[in-house]
Amino acid sequence: MNLKALARLVTASASLLIVVAAQGILIETPAPNSTLSHKKPFVVQIARPNDIESAIEVGLAIGVLGCPCEADPESQMGDVLYAGPFNPQFHGPGLPYQNFTLTLPTGLTGSVQLGVLRFYLIGAGPSATLNEYSVPLTVF
Repeated sequence: MNLKALARLVTASASLLIVVAAQGILIETPAPNSTLSHKKPFVVQIARPNDIESAIEVGLAIGVLGCPCEADPESQMGDVLYAGPFNPQFHGPGLPYQNFTLTLPTGLTGSVQLGVLRFYLIGAGPSATLNEYSVPLTVF
């Protein structure tokens, strides 16, 4: 492989990584290391950046796992708080988002991990994609 071909391959790979990274979501609330009460409902706000490629949303799962949290949400969700559609909308300036009002299970206290799994289809194929996201929280 000559140097020009290698440079093209690196450029194409970097472009692909940028497209894949742009397909992510953001857990806007609760913020990492927030403190929640298991007696009060709380809002999880999931925002989706404007996609470079259009994605077909299939669904979302939100769970909470008591810590120590060594597992990623894909391998262990803990208590499932929500499983269903994901349909973020624009609400004025900013990114499209969807709010989920959830309640923590009784008896859950201390350090926890809020995990989100997003399943969507992307590309001309389209191809199935599963992404995981998490934030550490404290529950009292």
